[in-house]
Amino acid sequence: MKYLNLNFLFIPLLFLSSPIWANTNFAVTGFEFLDLTFKIPDPKKEAAIEAQEQEKINLIDKLIKEGIADTDGFTMIPISKEDRDKADKSHGYLFDCASCSSDLGREHHADYILIGRLHKPTYLFSYIIVRIFDVKTNKLIKEYRSEAKGKPQKSVPGAINNLLIKIRKDIPH
Repeated sequence: MKYLNLNFLFIPLLFLSSPIWANTNFAVTGFEFLDLTFKIPDPKKEAAIEAQEQEKINLIDKLIKEGIADTDGFTMIPISKEDRDKADKSHGYLFDCASCSSDLGREHHADYILIGRLHKPTYLFSYIIVRIFDVKTNKLIKEYRSEAKGKPQKSVPGAINNLLIKIRKDIPH
């Protein structure tokens, strides 16, 4: 009796003290397009280029959202174009304003919000830029950039994959 076995008391405490891991809620908006190239005077060529860029943005949106949703530990929360447009007071507002992006993320019960931009300084290449904001602290956590050259069907998936590898490494989940 002197050495009473108290293991039966500690086993329930072990279950109470072990953490319960929950997924990280990740809000993702559509990408905005920042085109710094000169406008071509031919309306047909300009329309064709615009259509190609829109196709590239749609591909980027699809791949980044699928990548976040497929990541163990992340729950992807899509933000509709209407909600983004309502929060985005002008072009680049959410991209540059941490507290504004965080407000949008909080409205969707997210831990982090991903704001993206396709930046096209020239016709030869473009940059896919992703900013991740911590919704609780209203701070920019990290900015990621990846260059996309050549045909979008080849260059964009590789660029997005590189970004997702970095995001998965840096953001707790």
